Amino acid sequence: AKKVRNGKETDPYQRIMVGLSISDVLLSFFWFFLGTWMVPKETGWLWAVGNTSSCSVQGFFVVFAGYGETCYQAAISLNILLLIVFGWKQETFSKKVEKPMHFLIIAFVLVFAIIPLVYETYNPECGICNTTVLWGKCSTNDEGKLCIVRGNEQVQLVIGLIAFALILIVLIFCTVAMVWV
Repeated sequence: AKKVRNGKETDPYQRIMVGLSISDVLLSFFWFFLGTWMVPKETGWLWAVGNTSSCSVQGFFVVFAGYGETCYQAAISLNILLLIVFGWKQETFSKKVEKPMHFLIIAFVLVFAIIPLVYETYNPECGICNTTVLWGKCSTNDEGKLCIVRGNEQVQLVIGLIAFALILIVLIFCTVAMVWV
């Protein structure tokens, strides 16, 4: 499956790199460039001028792009492993693996980023909006007692466990694949 752009053929490695690069640009923009600007101003963070909606947008793109990068890194390692160790050609990889791989990566990170959005679990934490619950006073009568104001603890826990497992699995896979190569 040859893809031609400007008269030049592209291969699966280049298309995987496009996915990785798009994820990297999104993550860099929403986390490092926008930074605390999207955090609700009530938090008191330096340069925080956002609101709950902007915080949810930032959280969505940080999760989507951050785990997209992780998955695309595994895809590069898989591509290299199959090419060098198992003698596949780029055409074989393109026909058998590439389309389902892109679909699974995009679907996984999209679902992974939408779930906290639905449960309002993107909240400010250390100057960035991420998957965490927002704690506040239960009522004006309760001194010192805190309740969840926004978010869902179970969603935070499950997303955190899946994220930890994903990063660990990708780290082990990429390490083993590159040692094998």
